[in-house]
Amino acid sequence: MINSKNFTKLTIFLIPIGIAVNVVGGQLAVLLKLPVFLDAIGTFVVGALCGWAPGVIVGLGCGLINAISLPTLLPYTIIGMLFGVLGNFLAKKGMFSAFWKAIVNGLGVAFISTCMAVPITAILYGGFVGTGASVIVTTLMTAGWGVLPATFVSELSTELMDKIISMIVVFLVLKAIPARFVVKLPNGKYFLKEEK
Repeated sequence: MINSKNFTKLTIFLIPIGIAVNVVGGQLAVLLKLPVFLDAIGTFVVGALCGWAPGVIVGLGCGLINAISLPTLLPYTIIGMLFGVLGNFLAKKGMFSAFWKAIVNGLGVAFISTCMAVPITAILYGGFVGTGASVIVTTLMTAGWGVLPATFVSELSTELMDKIISMIVVFLVLKAIPARFVVKLPNGKYFLKEEK
């Protein structure tokens, strides 16, 4: 159930900021053909601070906007929405309280997103989406690999890099936000406990 207390004025203010952070990161990755995505940082920050519903909205908004320039990204919007839920879950479990937890978060999120992305990439696109990850698939398929294993290796390697980097950035952003600001947010209590 969506709690209206999660949609404070401050939360509503943070939603477009989260979307903007995601879109800028995602567009940079696409334009530079990087083998990472960098389009989930805003979703995790908003999900962690404001709750799952605002995080889902950020993931949805980012997915729809990124799909304008690269329509093949649209089916992956569901994964971005899940990240809002995961951001909320990880905050409640205290998983943003230490650097080593950021690494663990990155590994876990990479595994989950790989399991969701592989069927989309392999079945809908034959392993080629138009991002930097397609280079890995091409190389492996040229070496004789099948579409599914090549896509799995490609997705896992790019997801591991992307999500570990992203979760470290999320950790640093959350640590940098002053307590007087955090206390005004729906999930602020989970971060204030860590400082005691």
